[in-house]
Amino acid sequence: MKINSLFKKFSCSNNFDNYPDAVILIDILDNITHWNKKAEELFGYSDKEMLGRNIALIFDSDTEKIHEIIDLNKNIVLSSRNNINEEIYVEVSCAELPGQKEIMITGRNVTRNQKVIQKLLVEYEKASKICIYKSSFITGLSNDFKTPIHSLIGFSQGLLDGICGELNEKQLKYVTIMNKNANSLLDFVENFLELSRLENEDLDLNFKTFDIVKTINIIADRIKLKAEKKGLNLEIDLKDLTRKNIFSVEEMLSKSIYNILENAVKFTETGFVKMQVLHPDTDFVKAQGLEMPDEFTDKSYLLFKITDTGIGIAEEEIKAIFDEYSQTERNIAKKYGGTGFNLALTKKMLAHLGGLIWAETELGQGSTFNFIIPIERPASNFQLENFQEVFSD
Repeated sequence: MKINSLFKKFSCSNNFDNYPDAVILIDILDNITHWNKKAEELFGYSDKEMLGRNIALIFDSDTEKIHEIIDLNKNIVLSSRNNINEEIYVEVSCAELPGQKEIMITGRNVTRNQKVIQKLLVEYEKASKICIYKSSFITGLSNDFKTPIHSLIGFSQGLLDGICGELNEKQLKYVTIMNKNANSLLDFVENFLELSRLENEDLDLNFKTFDIVKTINIIADRIKLKAEKKGLNLEIDLKDLTRKNIFSVEEMLSKSIYNILENAVKFTETGFVKMQVLHPDTDFVKAQGLEMPDEFTDKSYLLFKITDTGIGIAEEEIKAIFDEYSQTERNIAKKYGGTGFNLALTKKMLAHLGGLIWAETELGQGSTFNFIIPIERPASNFQLENFQEVFSD
């Protein structure tokens, strides 16, 4: 019920005791002129104790907010203390009474809800700190993880190269398995460490201007070798790309492009893999939920569309493939090789670049992975951090 309607309803009797919330009237000097039964229950003071007293007695430093929220026409939660000095939280609304020199304040007890919220915030902050410490700890162990793996790879490769003489058939089989699994383990550890690094809020990103065409061509040359081994046709379509020099983090973007192209080749047995790069219009960018600075135009973003004729993904599994805790991609990876972290890792990297990724796919009918990134330096009043919100959710 609005305060003006409430006043009209009870103004004849000047009695607000039947109203379910606390009702307090104050004059132009902030002195209390009315104090109903619910106010007495909420704060523990009787009307005789409070009439004529200043409202600052119960709201202390928050008294100014009472006058501020009159113009805002909304409720706020203020901290107070009752007659036995217990902290309570009161959801307050205020309005000037028509034709009167008084302000009506209504309030309800939200102490329980507010304390639950505060407890959740404390737990969230604690969990966030633990997550940061965990990520820093794991990243700091990088060499401890990698050194023994590199030894396994180096020595097994040396045996395969014949440094100890020719291996018999059984030895060749075992050493080949050892080398292959050691390389797979290294990929897993590197991706795991990269995921931990990306969870660090203090991540230092090297945004700079670079030639995207040159970067794409380098990646395409690497992927082409993998595609040719499987008899696949790799096509890179840059005809709609009009901006050659872009502003982003080259290393992250390169790895994101490589991961998606490699996945497309890995899960495609026959046919083709195609990547198209173009500039999406601003309406399309906004429709994806990306925040766009006012000065950005149609040429301020890039859209990558990577299409394959591979195995596709079941509809119910599409969201899970971008989750590092899901088993979906890792179960598929066991059959086709890899760690199963690539898509989750790519999603996090693109989020740090201010972009996002999604898939259009059907089981047995191939897939199209799309991702958008901003490629222009934002104005000074639009911080880079605005781009880096965890569309992860």
